[in-house]
Amino acid sequence: MRLPVMAVAASAMALLPTPAPAQAFMFETGTTLLAKCRNKAAAYDLACTAYIVGVVDGIRKDMFIGRARPVCWPDRMTADEARHTAVAYLERWPDQRKGPASVLVSVALNERWPCEK
Repeated sequence: MRLPVMAVAASAMALLPTPAPAQAFMFETGTTLLAKCRNKAAAYDLACTAYIVGVVDGIRKDMFIGRARPVCWPDRMTADEARHTAVAYLERWPDQRKGPASVLVSVALNERWPCEK
């Protein structure tokens, strides 16, 4: 089951101590991240993978310090697995690419590796 990105984003925003501005600045959107990931130049290839790995590490850091809910991603997920999952999601859902890339990466990983209830 796929959760709408805006619902996931709203849930994440609810955890923040202060409300975020309606049009918060983003370094990356789904559109800009996918453009990097599709670019065959080595620098863009590295930027794509580094961004996605940074999102994963950031979420895991927040879990470690108790600021995020646990996820059910593999403990030893590779950078290539994370990248493939995120890129496949962005390609499959073009209508969501305007959203924050960090949220979209998280949603993609949660969709691939959902927690069993």
